[in-house]
Amino acid sequence: MEYAIRGRLSAELINNLELPRDADAYLCGPVSFMADLRAALASYGLDPARIHIETFGAEAALTPGIAASSSKLPHQPAGPPGYGPGCPSPAAPSRARWGSQYASVLGLAEACDVPARWSCRTGVCHTCETALLSGAVSYDPEPLEPPADGNVLICSAQPTEAVILDL
Repeated sequence: MEYAIRGRLSAELINNLELPRDADAYLCGPVSFMADLRAALASYGLDPARIHIETFGAEAALTPGIAASSSKLPHQPAGPPGYGPGCPSPAAPSRARWGSQYASVLGLAEACDVPARWSCRTGVCHTCETALLSGAVSYDPEPLEPPADGNVLICSAQPTEAVILDL
């Protein structure tokens, strides 16, 4: 069997490889390449559940709170008010009260329809790093790298006193 073939992996090449139809495929590459290869493997007959991908390169923006903005204005969260410190921002100046029903400040922001950037929800990627205008937070989980001085990772932060954020 020929293992060195010049050129981009294609549907035609996949069809000629005579792969076992019950194989697992592990793919890594840019978004468009991954989409083409995944479609080619599925068309060949591999079960899509057995096609595993890891993307590298630029993807769509990781700002769902900004890119896909809600038509709702920021508001108090539904249900009974929380018991903890308030978490207002310039975008939503009324004080929403913290409660254990929120895993993080990001969870409270989402419950109030306050747009916020995020991606990992574990304090790893720093996409959610936001200016802390006043107050203090603790982290759970603790981030691998702390945010810059004066900032907070809203995806894993819980307020320990009333906070004001620049969301």
